[in-house]
Amino acid sequence: MDGFKIHFGWECAPDNVGCVPASHEEINKDQGLINGLFGTGAAIGAIVAPKLFDTLGRKFTMYAASWLFIVGAALQAGAVNMLMLQIPRLLSGSGIGMLSMCSPVYIAELAPEHHRGQLATLWQLAITAGIVLVSILNIWLAGWSDGWRISYGGNVVFALILVGMLKIMPESPRYLVAKGKNKEAREALSKVRFDDQLDLEIENIDCEVKEEIALGVASWSEVFSNDNRMKYRLFMGIALQSIQQLSGINAIKFYAPSILENFFGSKGGIYGALALNVVIFFATFITIATVERFGRVKLLFSGAIVMCLALIPNAILAGVEQTDAVGYLVVTFCALYVIGFAYSWGPIVWVVCAETFPLRERGKATGITTFTDWFWTTIVGAIFPHAAAASLSGCFGFFAGVVFVAIFAVYLYLPETANRTIAEIDDEYKNHKPELPRKKWV
Repeated sequence: MDGFKIHFGWECAPDNVGCVPASHEEINKDQGLINGLFGTGAAIGAIVAPKLFDTLGRKFTMYAASWLFIVGAALQAGAVNMLMLQIPRLLSGSGIGMLSMCSPVYIAELAPEHHRGQLATLWQLAITAGIVLVSILNIWLAGWSDGWRISYGGNVVFALILVGMLKIMPESPRYLVAKGKNKEAREALSKVRFDDQLDLEIENIDCEVKEEIALGVASWSEVFSNDNRMKYRLFMGIALQSIQQLSGINAIKFYAPSILENFFGSKGGIYGALALNVVIFFATFITIATVERFGRVKLLFSGAIVMCLALIPNAILAGVEQTDAVGYLVVTFCALYVIGFAYSWGPIVWVVCAETFPLRERGKATGITTFTDWFWTTIVGAIFPHAAAASLSGCFGFFAGVVFVAIFAVYLYLPETANRTIAEIDDEYKNHKPELPRKKWV
């Protein structure tokens, strides 16, 4: 937004004759800190969340996260200098980190196993819907000198809606059973199940939880141990979250306006970014329709192939003369890339990480995998402006290389977790062996 750029000295107002705008290096540093500090806060939130998650409950953790985000967003809206904008990014980021750790697990614990993937994907769909809405609002707000303040402050409204909805949402039945509150667990489950399913499911949850409680609270050393193949599960979760970010999605989403601006100018960059966000939103419906039928592995595998086939041409095109024709090709391949990502690595990674770990280790292990996601988000957000300035072609090439590795990683090493109970997921990990060709997809 021009008002944002003028306020923080990135550009000069037309009537400010003596103004000297910030250099490209200063702008890149500011952009890197704005995105990097948010990711840092999210990484911190992901590590802090498991303690609250296991001791005070899923709902309390989401309450706390929402209020952290609200305070951070309000402070950003009132910022008068760059430092006052950047520091609150840590606060709002920590709230998002806590939510991104807690929300997928909360959904997975409430969902029936045969609809777990679909319901967990709705979380990602809601995120993409929010991104599209904000992109549209930002186009409208771009003409206002203080439109950027409304853009930041408007996030408070959505966070307050979440706070209100949490009042009617049930607590996780697994958490309640773990705390000996079986009656409350039955009441919570009754909000999302038919009556004839309640007794059997509560009985199953009670048996599973008692077995895990008998072993005591999981220590950090157990999370990294070979018992029940925890180390392997954790490694797969870390690998999936690392690949998700190192595939370049946030680099493209964060900086799509800047990248497309090189080809189409300022307005073209904004509208091009909106178009990509709309593509991501609609592509997520592919996941909802197929995640239970085709499973997690097949979607991740096919998505990685699509992404790789889109990134390689962009690596070549970014290195040639930047004409309108080249720009349209870049947009086309970016759209193909985000389609591949949106139906696979966007939602499925979170689904797999939420359902992979046993209850005792779930909080700590999911905290680590979520931390991994935000750690790489921070690194990519901080480095990409400088790397793209040096060689955008090289950046696309690096992302293509990461996704190429991902094709073989999920094909060989990731067990299928679709339509499985917790006990069946345990068996999948215990019995899984890499094989060519892969015999068991779903």
